[in-house]
Amino acid sequence: MFVKSHLHHLPILIHDKHSQSQRILWLLEELEIDYDVVLYERQKGRAPPELKKIHSQGKSPVLVTAEGRTIAESSAIATYLLRTYDKSGRFGGGPNETADWVRDEELCSFGATSLGCLTIMNYIFWIIGHKTPWILKPFVSPFTIGINNYALGPVICSAVEHLENELGDGPYFMGTNPGRADFVISYPMDQVAAANMADLEKDFPKLAAWRKRCTSRPAWIRALEKGNGYDWVNGI
Repeated sequence: MFVKSHLHHLPILIHDKHSQSQRILWLLEELEIDYDVVLYERQKGRAPPELKKIHSQGKSPVLVTAEGRTIAESSAIATYLLRTYDKSGRFGGGPNETADWVRDEELCSFGATSLGCLTIMNYIFWIIGHKTPWILKPFVSPFTIGINNYALGPVICSAVEHLENELGDGPYFMGTNPGRADFVISYPMDQVAAANMADLEKDFPKLAAWRKRCTSRPAWIRALEKGNGYDWVNGI
């Protein structure tokens, strides 16, 4: 599977349908470098077992570098790609980097953990509510709806409010171009928007405008075309 790319010294993205690896596909397109992508289909909402042969966690994204090194975790992959290929520092990852790296790290950690864990919990309760046998739904649905509306909901909105404030009046979190924080944060924010965890248009207009700005970029559009689906609610 990787022979062609090794001969041509290209990185390979292991990409799973309807998954967080979409943000890495976006980053690769922004960098405008040559790369290969291996597409996988999710099975009943889960990554296919074949991914276990590539990385022990059996999840995507996974990047196989041109040198053959395997890198997992979106933030680590984004860091590697920017430091390796963003030579001009356009996205804050090259040798001429001037961005506040501490703030960048803080935002990436917040998006991947503080917000990301909340959106996954929301999704778990959503799955429980929708996959419960009909005969049990009258008992289970009030519980799952209550958890999401009155427990998780306010905490998620508080996390989104923090990002709204951090974004401020700038076009992107790290400057005039998207940086590592923008790529990492894009996935949990896609979850928030897709599952209506917060009303972005009404309550968080700066983040709503930021998402439109990201998704209207030519690289984002190319990434969607090269991927094999990105529908967080209906696809998984």
